[in-house]
Amino acid sequence: MGLIRAVRNFTRSLGLWFLAAGITLAVLFTAVLIYKLTVFEPDPPTVANCQSIQLITTADNAAEIHVYQCQRGANKAAWKGYEIWLFEPSSNDWLRIATAEQGDCLSVSWQRSGELVIHHGHSRGDLNIAKNSVIYRDANNLPNTISVTTQREDDCPL
Repeated sequence: MGLIRAVRNFTRSLGLWFLAAGITLAVLFTAVLIYKLTVFEPDPPTVANCQSIQLITTADNAAEIHVYQCQRGANKAAWKGYEIWLFEPSSNDWLRIATAEQGDCLSVSWQRSGELVIHHGHSRGDLNIAKNSVIYRDANNLPNTISVTTQREDDCPL
């Protein structure tokens, strides 16, 4: 009887441990899912409080790089700054490339074909690169890559 009781207690403890681990994983998964759906990728700038300040296109006009000045959030929790987005007109798809706090300047240019340079006057911590390379479909529906680099400038080229 003592051995059966010990096995039963051990099994019960092990079962409770697995139940607690399962509940913890479910809560973490739900929190990550909620974060991803609500915060991780903001709404495209066309549905937010954003104003376009620069637009450049790829050589084949299959993708556009937009620089926006945006305000997101309520009055006390409002964020103001720049956002750089890739837009593919063929699929009507938006992809956020970078964000930066409101600062002296921010502009983009092509260094060479497929290399986007973000010119900025921000400190290193105020410029957040969401993607250091992006893939888009060209006019022939083939994947192309744009690499993203940054360059700190005293005077931003426009």
